[in-house]
Amino acid sequence: MTARARARAAQQKVLADRQRRDAANMASLTAFFTAAEQIDAAKLAMARALDDIRTREGTLAAAATLTQITTGEARKLLALLTDTADTGTGSTPDTVAAPADDTNGEHR
Repeated sequence: MTARARARAAQQKVLADRQRRDAANMASLTAFFTAAEQIDAAKLAMARALDDIRTREGTLAAAATLTQITTGEARKLLALLTDTADTGTGSTPDTVAAPADDTNGEHR
């Protein structure tokens, strides 16, 4: 076998190995991003439930206590509702935040 033939065979092996790794990586990446989407959906469901509890209990602190999370964690979850309302994805009428009033009490 000539040096050129050996080099060609080695290159083909490298390319075949890369193709196998790429195929395996694609399957793993698909599983990874599918799980990430499920986590995002679960966090959004948690945020909506927490918002419902807060509405019934009257305070975020009470809702956090009932769900056994810190107030900071509760704030982070509720921020997801604001994020989805801003982007228009996954929001329902009860999760859309009211527009900010930037008039400072002045009438135009």
